[in-house]
Amino acid sequence: MELQIIILAFAIIGAGLKYIDEAFDEEAFDKRWAAALATVLVVLWIGLSILDAPSGTILLSILLGVLITGKIDNTVFGASTAAIFSAFLFFQKIVPLIPIATLTASGVLDEKGNDYVDAHGSNRFLRFFFLHRFTMKIGMLLLCLAGFFPLIYLAAFLFFDIAYDGVGLISASKKIPSKGHLNEKTPLSIPV
Repeated sequence: MELQIIILAFAIIGAGLKYIDEAFDEEAFDKRWAAALATVLVVLWIGLSILDAPSGTILLSILLGVLITGKIDNTVFGASTAAIFSAFLFFQKIVPLIPIATLTASGVLDEKGNDYVDAHGSNRFLRFFFLHRFTMKIGMLLLCLAGFFPLIYLAAFLFFDIAYDGVGLISASKKIPSKGHLNEKTPLSIPV
């Protein structure tokens, strides 16, 4: 599969997931558009996973990480998850144990770390580290360096994250109060 297509697909999936999340959790975007987008993302996700085994492993680990930590919190994500798992069972995709275990565990650590710093506060470094899910990025880098994936998959994963964070910034910018209603913290501020 063409490398540019893989990178573009990862970016679309990352942006789309955040759009759906923000539509349902923060009501920043239209829920009807988000539900329609979910169908497109599921088709793209399944197609990419079938045609490219490393992509399937990475995407499955992302899904397992959020599933294990209970982040599948709306019906659109629930239905999408069921469709993706059904496709994996139907196509009987075999995923390598070390990469799926490493990435799933690092995804779980990122989710738990993010929850912890949200609830308890923390220093800027830890907050930034878990807000941007660096454990999984480090896991991807180590797997690429160990030869489990070509480095292009690290790039694809980074584009997934950049697109995800980009949509998050757009959503947050919609919530910034006007000058007459400024308070101490905006959604973009990071407590110390």
